[in-house]
Amino acid sequence: MLPLAHPRLWLAGAGLIAATIIIGSLLPSSMIPAVGVSDKLEHAGAYFLLTFWITGLLERRRYVLSLLLGILLGVGLEVAQSLLTVTRQADPLDVVANATGIALALTLAYLGLGGWARRVEAWFGAEKPG
Repeated sequence: MLPLAHPRLWLAGAGLIAATIIIGSLLPSSMIPAVGVSDKLEHAGAYFLLTFWITGLLERRRYVLSLLLGILLGVGLEVAQSLLTVTRQADPLDVVANATGIALALTLAYLGLGGWARRVEAWFGAEKPG
């Protein structure tokens, strides 16, 4: 992880995004408000946000970790939907949409937007203690 002044806060943000994805993936569809966009776009957007957030916290050499975690989460949730819910079913195209969001976020990170959390902290004048 990058040397950040508020690492717990940044990690809590990642946890909140991941928890929202997990809960949204396992709740009955009727309990999830309709956003009015394609289900696949929702998947791509959620995994983009999670991956982009994580690449903001990691050193460039660890970006592949965000790829692996995102894919594992997406595949794991599709399996969980088929095994643990009666109102949801696994959809391989959801995994493709998730991977698309992950790939877009990683592309932006590798193009120079990764590590953004350190720049945000610098912008607000936060310094790593020590």
